[in-house]
Amino acid sequence: MSATSPDPRLPDFLVIGAFKSGTTSLMSYLSQHPDVMVPWLQEPNFFGAEDFSLSLEGVKGARRDVDGAYGRRRTNTLAQYTNLFADVPAGCVVGESSPQYMTHPAACERIRSLVPDCKLVAILRNPIDRAFSDYSMFVRDGIEKDPFDVVIHRPRSIKPMGHYVETGMYGKQLQPFFETFPEEQLKVYLHDDLRADPAEVLRSLFSWLGVDPTFEPNVSEMMNPSGVPRNSLVAGAYIARRRLQPYLKPIVPRGVQRRLDVRLERGLQKDVVAPEVRRELAEMFTDDVALLSKLIDRDLSHWLRVPAGT
Repeated sequence: MSATSPDPRLPDFLVIGAFKSGTTSLMSYLSQHPDVMVPWLQEPNFFGAEDFSLSLEGVKGARRDVDGAYGRRRTNTLAQYTNLFADVPAGCVVGESSPQYMTHPAACERIRSLVPDCKLVAILRNPIDRAFSDYSMFVRDGIEKDPFDVVIHRPRSIKPMGHYVETGMYGKQLQPFFETFPEEQLKVYLHDDLRADPAEVLRSLFSWLGVDPTFEPNVSEMMNPSGVPRNSLVAGAYIARRRLQPYLKPIVPRGVQRRLDVRLERGLQKDVVAPEVRRELAEMFTDDVALLSKLIDRDLSHWLRVPAGT
């Protein structure tokens, strides 16, 4: 960074995870506050980039991830990342959400080095339900073909879909953040909190971020639901959506995108995790749930219960 030019704008807060736990909804609600700015690019994943660079030189536009299943735009250089925050109005706090940060082994140290005072938010979902929701999303988008009881045993090295169980190991993922950052810089919420009382979660977050906590965003919708397409027509529409989204998302207004998504969501049906698979996953997650409970000082044993009579 040049000593003669102003330092580039960096985020005041990061939503670091977890996948399929309400991060999209949370960012939508936060972005409605007049003193909170969220960049146009969802999940820039700068601190989780494999070719992470602190260079302020070169192209500033986010690049398309040609290796990912969704071809989303990402940032890997500081020039690209800070460009997302270049037009933040005076007095606003700014933040972004990249659930990859919780799962990437280098993200915690990169965040500490570049933005040591940044506030970090995690929102966590029952890891069994999270895994099934993630699986259902890949089925919905025509990527996943195998049964759920098979895919939970895939090694993580299989990309992009060897992650269903590993991604839910929140205790292991969050421990470095708790060891690295002061307690006052970390907030952990549960997906259940957001569903049960989103207004209270937002009041808490607004106050913590230092903006007016009395502002009431529209929290009537949960974003990005998963489900299985009811028929081949809906399935085809979701496949087309996945393929076209990287090109259309930067130019189509968010309101139009949301209206189209709502129409598509009507064609999804919900499924449930089979009891025997839930028991198997509960055993896989037992130790990590115990670790997480200690980290956040909250009893999470209900996550591992299998409903009676099943």
